[in-house]
Amino acid sequence: MADHNDHRGGDGSDDVLRALDEMESVLRANAESERFLSRRIAEVRLARQNGLEWKAILGAEDDPGTVQLVSTILRRQSEASGSFRRAMVVALRAEGQSIPSIAQLFGVTHQRVSNLLRRVAQGD
Repeated sequence: MADHNDHRGGDGSDDVLRALDEMESVLRANAESERFLSRRIAEVRLARQNGLEWKAILGAEDDPGTVQLVSTILRRQSEASGSFRRAMVVALRAEGQSIPSIAQLFGVTHQRVSNLLRRVAQGD
């Protein structure tokens, strides 16, 4: 069994493993943030039920605020999943998979996969 930290391979799989490592890290960080957000939501709900205005509720929060937490969680997840998808598309293509078969695996159109590969090739 290969060590998941052994990121060798010329087919892009090392990039996939790095992306998976990053995704795992993000999931742990987001789990902690989501627990904090859940507590914060309860506080916000109670304050609103007690008649406070939204500006007063959000303005009284310590950083990171509720809206900041939501944005951070979504940004982390989006960035990590984007890196994973890019790395996986490249690795699958390097293994000889067709663009339509990759698109089917991902549940997207072949145009989306082609665009992703083009952006990767251009360094985006």
